[in-house]
Amino acid sequence: MKGTVKQISEVSAQDIDAMFALMDEFYENMDRAVFERDFFAKDYCIILHDDGGRIVGFTTQKVMSVNVDGKEVHGMFSGDTIIHKDYWGDTELFRVWAQFWFPFAEKYDEFYWFLICKGYKTYRILPLFWREFYPSYKGAVPEYEKKIIDAYASALYPGEYDPQSGVIEYRHTKDRLKPGVADIDEHRLKNKDVAFFSSANPGHAQGNDLACLAKIDRTLLRKHAPELLFK
Repeated sequence: MKGTVKQISEVSAQDIDAMFALMDEFYENMDRAVFERDFFAKDYCIILHDDGGRIVGFTTQKVMSVNVDGKEVHGMFSGDTIIHKDYWGDTELFRVWAQFWFPFAEKYDEFYWFLICKGYKTYRILPLFWREFYPSYKGAVPEYEKKIIDAYASALYPGEYDPQSGVIEYRHTKDRLKPGVADIDEHRLKNKDVAFFSSANPGHAQGNDLACLAKIDRTLLRKHAPELLFK
């Protein structure tokens, strides 16, 4: 499996067809018009191909800034993200992501990754690579980071983001993971991160998203992360 970064304008119609088909395989309530609207609102797309050239995963990103206490805070928002189940556990997507976005972030005094999680697999990317990220079971979100999360979520999902819960509750029919794709059972709840995600986003099975944040800063990565991400 090999990943490449493309600007959204460089992605072919054929690739967009394949990416929608991949999402539709694992998500319910997929709407082509909504998918394309969200896709073309982004700036970059990381696409994964298998050895035969088939698209087996992708993630989209939008560079944006928000105002927090009169300060412009820069960051990147991740949109649709999926990896075919045949490649679950492979780190190629995260390696390509890191090798693009960590150098990109160095142009700023501080640069954040804002992501939304409707499944525990997406949420677990954070504790896999970061020592510090929010929210987590380790404690309350610090005031400054909470303001950043609120600013991003409110800008992207006005009227649907609840700052009290930190969850985006959609007012319309929303895509959601199909049963059996990322179910949370008693065994998975033994993991503290999964248990926290399930508690913080109790409506995840209905498509609700938990708003999350991590600073793109190498000093905040876990000890093993650089070997996995920058090799």
